[in-house]
Amino acid sequence: MNRGVFITGTDTGVGKTLVAAAVALALKKRGHAVGVMKPIETGVSPSRVTQSDAARLRAIAESEDPLGAICPYQFAWPIAPLAAAQAEQRAINPDVIRKVYRLHASRYDWTVVEGVGGVSVPITPSTDVMDLIVRLKLPSVVVSRSGLGGINHALLTIEALRRRRIAIVALVLNQTHLVRSKIARVQERTTVEIIRKQAGVPVIGPLPYHSGLSRRFRQSTVQLARSAAIKKLTKLVLASGRRNH
Repeated sequence: MNRGVFITGTDTGVGKTLVAAAVALALKKRGHAVGVMKPIETGVSPSRVTQSDAARLRAIAESEDPLGAICPYQFAWPIAPLAAAQAEQRAINPDVIRKVYRLHASRYDWTVVEGVGGVSVPITPSTDVMDLIVRLKLPSVVVSRSGLGGINHALLTIEALRRRRIAIVALVLNQTHLVRSKIARVQERTTVEIIRKQAGVPVIGPLPYHSGLSRRFRQSTVQLARSAAIKKLTKLVLASGRRNH
């Protein structure tokens, strides 16, 4: 029986791909056959397909699946998915994504699925990322910024997922910028303290900032997969699979 997890975020650029790749690698290190998906991705020009999030996940997982099976919907414009699809006169079909996911489910012990943007981002005129999570029947991991502004985004996202009765495995706090100044350190420390008290879910991190991520993605992923934070997150993911089956 396949088990899976949906890596979502509070926003774009919060570190979903890095966390998804690290979890996939950690599961592989535990001996599981792992599939990866990035069902929708924007900002993928034909000349930079190998730099796409989907391609990075495919490389980390050492997957032999064609890129189209990992990312059924790739768009060139770096804009919101609904707008990107409309710009190309295409339509995103959540049922197609579900069918592709089921193919992964038939082949792998675990499938790590990375979302696009935040949970309320529309993917069709009538459905959003949360609707997709519900269709796939997956628990979620939420990735959020650990600095100033992180509290509001994290708590709103958790509340939205709970309203849809989507299970939350954990909230992962990630440093999206270097924390250098005393003020920045205080901002992060207080943000983390308040989130830990109010989130009502396991809180992982903050994960350290990774500079030059686009150039050092594999190295950063391997390093992160070995960390205590990702090992703890992987245990929570595995536990969620046991609960759901």
